[in-house]
Amino acid sequence: MDKIFNNELSAQAYKRVRAMIISKELAPGQKIVQDKLAETLGISRTPLRSALQMLEGEGLIVSIPRKGVIVKEFSDIEIVEIFDCRMALEGTAVRLFTNNAGPEEISELKKIFTPFLEGDIDNSLYQKADAKFHNTIMKGSGNGFLNRLFQQGNLLVCMDLIGLLRLPKETLSEHIAIIEAIEKRDADLAESMAKEHLNKTKQLILKKINE
Repeated sequence: MDKIFNNELSAQAYKRVRAMIISKELAPGQKIVQDKLAETLGISRTPLRSALQMLEGEGLIVSIPRKGVIVKEFSDIEIVEIFDCRMALEGTAVRLFTNNAGPEEISELKKIFTPFLEGDIDNSLYQKADAKFHNTIMKGSGNGFLNRLFQQGNLLVCMDLIGLLRLPKETLSEHIAIIEAIEKRDADLAESMAKEHLNKTKQLILKKINE
């Protein structure tokens, strides 16, 4: 009975700490003081340790000798690697979405960026819309295995922690162009534009690395 209870507490702790990381209440690079966090969550350190092990397995925190447990802070090289993965997975997803999505799904995709077509753009709202756009395409690809790979890799969570790397005024038109290619059912163009959209950001990071 105690084991079941501790498993439930671990699962709850995992969800709450993960939410704290995603919201940046626990910021990238921040040390997690386990006694304090356990007190905040109202649990003992045993279920918290289990929760932290799960989060470390997801790559959202790292355990560093003599430093403790730290919220993951991504290096430029790691960001490039994330974009390589996104280009491979999302390029395929966009192609599948273009071929398989119904008119209602495409209409919902268009609505995501409608609020940003006029006036000033709130970066935090745009970042959420950006994540929703990419997630919608992935889920709407019709390939469950591809979607699980994407979700289990926490690619959008990682990008959310990293933040916007290019301004909305640069990327909004790219998103709209991808949607227009999808509307035309031009899978080759949609895939090419989606990969180029991601590659532009990747090249920006590579330039920074090489400077």
